[in-house]
Amino acid sequence: MPRIRKREESLLFLKQLIKNPKSLGALVPSSPALADFMCSHIAFDKTTRVVEIGAGTGRLTQALLRNGLMTQNLCVVELDHSMCQFLRQNFPHLTIVQGNACDLPHLLPKDWPGQVDVVISGIPMVNLSFEDQSQIVEGCFQSLTFEGKLLQFTYGPLSPLPSRKLGLKQKRLGHVLFNFPPATVWQYSRALPYEKPSKRSSMGRLKQKGLRQFRRFKKHSLKSILSKDLRNTDAP
Repeated sequence: MPRIRKREESLLFLKQLIKNPKSLGALVPSSPALADFMCSHIAFDKTTRVVEIGAGTGRLTQALLRNGLMTQNLCVVELDHSMCQFLRQNFPHLTIVQGNACDLPHLLPKDWPGQVDVVISGIPMVNLSFEDQSQIVEGCFQSLTFEGKLLQFTYGPLSPLPSRKLGLKQKRLGHVLFNFPPATVWQYSRALPYEKPSKRSSMGRLKQKGLRQFRRFKKHSLKSILSKDLRNTDAP
């Protein structure tokens, strides 16, 4: 089992945090607890193919191997050159590709597009524009089998991807408190034509309700102000 060199990992993470904090989304690498929780929602066997995007320093990579994924069935994609080099040094027997997840089908081994069972993502989706999110999701689902799924973690209570706009089904798999900061793991899959769009989470519904109430209050206040002004104008 490859072991990540912790001192080098910490230095690399710190450099990347200073250079481009939005590319990381956290102050420290993901915990083993978070990585193992995500792996617990993957059915590992000899044919399971997994693609990891936004691998960073390899915490999820290491957990995938530790939980039984075969090295020939894992493809790791990382955009940053320094982190990609770090991954190649620590996982020399893996297929590690430097590239943008938006182009995922073109980065995979020749016979992989459309044959991947799971895409596991460490990309901080909440820091991206909708256009970038859409391109990454499209690349993921072009690479996945029809029943394939995308696993994504986030540090907020809401889904990091706008599932309804992207035509996806979403499922919150659970929370991991033993991580800094605590994380929530989401699963996304294709929404079939006859299926209803993914429902908003309770927090999302509460947020939407509050927004509607604010708009009604604003509209009512505006009407009151205009009515008062008209009465003052008509007064002798």
